[in-house]
Amino acid sequence: MIIVTGATGNVGSVLMAKLAEKNIPARAMTRDASKAKGLFPAGTEVVEADFADPASLTKAMAGADTLVLISPAHPDMVAHQKAALDAAKAAGIKDVIKLSGLGASLDAPIRLPKGHAEIEDYADSIGLSITPIRPNLFMQVLLGDAGSIAGEGKIYAPAADGKISFTDVRDIADVFTKVIEDRALRGKSYDITGPDALTYAEAAEKIGKAAGFPVQHVDVPEEAARDAMLGMGMDPWVTEAFVELFQIYRAGYGSAVLSDTVASVKGAPARSFDGFAADFRGSFAKAS
Repeated sequence: MIIVTGATGNVGSVLMAKLAEKNIPARAMTRDASKAKGLFPAGTEVVEADFADPASLTKAMAGADTLVLISPAHPDMVAHQKAALDAAKAAGIKDVIKLSGLGASLDAPIRLPKGHAEIEDYADSIGLSITPIRPNLFMQVLLGDAGSIAGEGKIYAPAADGKISFTDVRDIADVFTKVIEDRALRGKSYDITGPDALTYAEAAEKIGKAAGFPVQHVDVPEEAARDAMLGMGMDPWVTEAFVELFQIYRAGYGSAVLSDTVASVKGAPARSFDGFAADFRGSFAKAS
């Protein structure tokens, strides 16, 4: 039995659907089971637990043999995921497949990749077999800009001309699925990206081509981006985490193309940004 934390998120929800298609038993962990049940394929086992409640975590993991560890960027991300690892060990789980991030390292200069590395290191320290899957920025992040794309033909981001090898969430879920299916793939780390490194301006142009109208990237000053995120009610820690990521992207550190990893694991090429834009053109379309 596989237990998937963060099962309602970007990667978790796609992964749960793929596991259901393959008839792989998987338990979805969520903080509110009543609200989540309708999000999953019929017959999916849904269990309620909270990262801040160790007893609920241990109970949720009973009977599972593999933990898929996913949680969002959060001020307590490291503490939450360490609690999940402790609960997994207490429940007798030995294998952990973790959604990490490209560039995860204890020496990373910014909080998210450093935090992911601390979690990976902790899993190893308590005797769990850890398989980190480390993608670059999700293509699907741009769905969050659908409003300004459809309304103004613009994407606002403090990205300058930094290139990013955007990664399709569906490829990430495919890699997870293959690692779940084939135990020989476990115990390694997988750095994955899309097949091309694009600036935000290039990504905007591709979205516009698919949607049928011009789309432009507006480079936003860092302070304005910070103010906008805080103004939307985003947590200050999470806001700074995203500001740091864009600092890295502007400096060119998000441009590595490692799509061969996707191809070697899933047996098919990584999805292109053009394909993503075409598949989601309806999300970017202007209201008629």
